[in-house]
Amino acid sequence: MKRERVSAIINLLEPEDQLQPLTAVRPVGMLPFGGRYRLIDFQLSSIVNAGIQNVMVTVPRSGRSVADHLRSGSDWSLNTIRGGLFLSPYNDLKLVAPEKKLTLIYHYYDDSILFLKRSQSEYTVIMSTRNVSNIDLKALLRYHEERNRPVTVVYKRVARSDLTPENTVLQLTANDEATAVLPLNKLKAAPSTKQLAKSMSIYLLSTVDLIALLQEANQRGAMISLEQLLCQFVIQHTANAFEYTGYQANIHDIQSYFAANMSVLNETNFRALFYSSRRIYTKVKNEVPTFFTTGTRCQDSLFGTGGYIEGQVQHSVVFRNVAINQNTKVKDSVIMQGTRIGTGCQLENVVIDKNAVIGPNLSLKGTPEKPLVIRKGQQLFQQVEVAADD
Repeated sequence: MKRERVSAIINLLEPEDQLQPLTAVRPVGMLPFGGRYRLIDFQLSSIVNAGIQNVMVTVPRSGRSVADHLRSGSDWSLNTIRGGLFLSPYNDLKLVAPEKKLTLIYHYYDDSILFLKRSQSEYTVIMSTRNVSNIDLKALLRYHEERNRPVTVVYKRVARSDLTPENTVLQLTANDEATAVLPLNKLKAAPSTKQLAKSMSIYLLSTVDLIALLQEANQRGAMISLEQLLCQFVIQHTANAFEYTGYQANIHDIQSYFAANMSVLNETNFRALFYSSRRIYTKVKNEVPTFFTTGTRCQDSLFGTGGYIEGQVQHSVVFRNVAINQNTKVKDSVIMQGTRIGTGCQLENVVIDKNAVIGPNLSLKGTPEKPLVIRKGQQLFQQVEVAADD
């Protein structure tokens, strides 16, 4: 792809209420995933693998966690003289005071318009971070240019039974064009339809058209999300529908986040996501490998670097700098960075956020449908605290 021909916007303004407490201090795109990555890494990697050098990230709040992870963008080769990585913070309308909204109402998209004008790009791709995938954006651009529609949307065919009310789906014509992007309960499809086109919240369109769309929204005082604007654009113009056939996981609540992490323990899914011709990049940390003591038993698990493991770990995702002490058993769990688990603990179907301290001799158990979540930095030393927090 010709340099500077395409710009990218990564939209971190995504529904997060059902992912609490994991999103209490971070947007959805900053959720840790797969032992060493963040959700935003998959979109950034697809972007840089396609040779795109102009990237803007719209951040809901102040974006401390976003800035800490992305830094200058050097880990994705985005610290360039021309173009590069740009952050646009404070976009969450729920946090804007009423008097501030009066001054913002006709200027909400000013930062995005300025970024797009300065990029001088021909096309722009907009991506959300709640869909984990490894998409070929070069193929998406070719598909878009071969068809006579102003916008292209990306979808994944999934079984109807695997969809939830939180998912959005495309309403497709017989020619595989999308006439709308709708919540599942508003889609008009025959009950016998076994597979539906689940939206991956990826849109490609002319930069000129996108600027015009944002300027019109400013003029109308339409302070709605960028994704809502794009859904309206699809309805107005009809869209090309690009089918993605690789690994995909949608993160919309705690159960789906847990299930997505568990799914990469399947070797087929792991290889499809991480071992294609398109690499997945993340923030680099130069650390020693995780240390496993004599007698440690680990099976079917992923481990980040810098950890210390004495206990037993089965079918779990363990991030960086995690300590699991002796006589502790961890099964079907997600243990995030910096967690300390004392001796004699029993953990099953648990999601533990960063820098938590557990134990000793505690039993933490959830279910695959309702994992037990331990908040970031939480310290649990007595069994009664576990019951009270559940």
